[in-house]
Amino acid sequence: MKTLRLRLLVTIGASFALFWALSSVWTLVDLRDEFRDALDERLAASARMVAALIADSPHLSVQPGSRGTSPIPYLVRADNVACEIRLLRGGIVGRTENSPERLGLASPGYRTRVIDGVTWRSYTIEQNGMRITTADKVERRQQLFRNIAFATFVPFLVAMGATLIALWFAVCHGLRPLERIRVALEARKPGALHPLPEQDLPHELAPLVTTVNGLLARIERTMERERRFTGDAAHELRTPLTAVKTHLQVARMSGDGPDTAVALQQAERGVGRLQGIINQLLMLARVEGSMSFDDDERLQAGAIAEQVIMQLPAQQVARVCVRDEGGAARALRIPGSLAVTALRNILDNALRYGDAEAAVVLRIVQYGGMVGFTVEDQGSGMSDAEIGKAGQRFWRKGSGQGSGLGLSIVKAVVARYDGSWKLERREGSGVAAHLAFPAE
Repeated sequence: MKTLRLRLLVTIGASFALFWALSSVWTLVDLRDEFRDALDERLAASARMVAALIADSPHLSVQPGSRGTSPIPYLVRADNVACEIRLLRGGIVGRTENSPERLGLASPGYRTRVIDGVTWRSYTIEQNGMRITTADKVERRQQLFRNIAFATFVPFLVAMGATLIALWFAVCHGLRPLERIRVALEARKPGALHPLPEQDLPHELAPLVTTVNGLLARIERTMERERRFTGDAAHELRTPLTAVKTHLQVARMSGDGPDTAVALQQAERGVGRLQGIINQLLMLARVEGSMSFDDDERLQAGAIAEQVIMQLPAQQVARVCVRDEGGAARALRIPGSLAVTALRNILDNALRYGDAEAAVVLRIVQYGGMVGFTVEDQGSGMSDAEIGKAGQRFWRKGSGQGSGLGLSIVKAVVARYDGSWKLERREGSGVAAHLAFPAE
């Protein structure tokens, strides 16, 4: 069932109906036993009453063998209870008009017998030389019991129907706050992300609304971040495109002069920068998106450092000093390509912003279940404010020529694979960048 109201109504109503139906059946079974015992007791009381009347009034006796219809006037002439009085030595003293033949031919106590195709329930008592039998029809008993059962179940069915109707209105009233939330969400425009009102809500719905508001806030932050990212990306891409266009225009106007080669060279550099920004954007989108890197090989920390250094220009390789402090042989629990990308971005920043003549130290360390890389440069360092901005998209220190996405990619890789990273100022000069990932 897709309707919550109907589901609640069916669940609660069925449980209520089942409970009361079982209770009614239990009561009916108990009532049937009590009803049978009461009618049996009535037969016994009638027989004892007739025996007492005969004992107190001997003149009511009739000669043996009499076949009178009702020689004893005190016997009830009705269709309910039949009565027959016999002498123990034989002969009928009297009986009611509705008594069948052979009714009194029964041993003392309760008996259920079929006489002339009719089932009778009888009680026989022997006293003062007489056998007194009282009886009623089983069919009559069953009819009375059916009437009682009908009178019991009809009010139950009526009450059950009224209860279901009342339950429907109660469920609708109870779900009214949820309906208000649905209407409020349905009436919103696509871009409306303001929170839902949390006043006058039931305690059960308050966590739901709080969660929805938290989701709306996260969506709003994400959309704002994406809008800012789009604007920054457009600005970053426009700059090299403008430079390329300008240099191409210069080359066209210069003809075959010496300025043409310079203009084309500058245009080529602009295209290279543009290509670098696009590659960084694609990598960031892949890391933050749902693209799977599970097929990538897991590499040891030492192998990751070797691949990063192999990708550096020759003049920069000489500046890097690698020191294994116990973690080079450990494999990282992260795709090798992403680990190489993250470490290369950190090392590239150290080489770019550090002292051009000073060495950059790359330490491979191990602590607990983590393997880390520490990159130390000897540049001008960073202020606390600059360290706080590091990792923001398209942020660059000063007039740096990078894309401003390197540390953003590091941040995304760390978030996806439970790693850690931080920048801290070194004593004296320079910055130490720490990058760590879980080890196999």
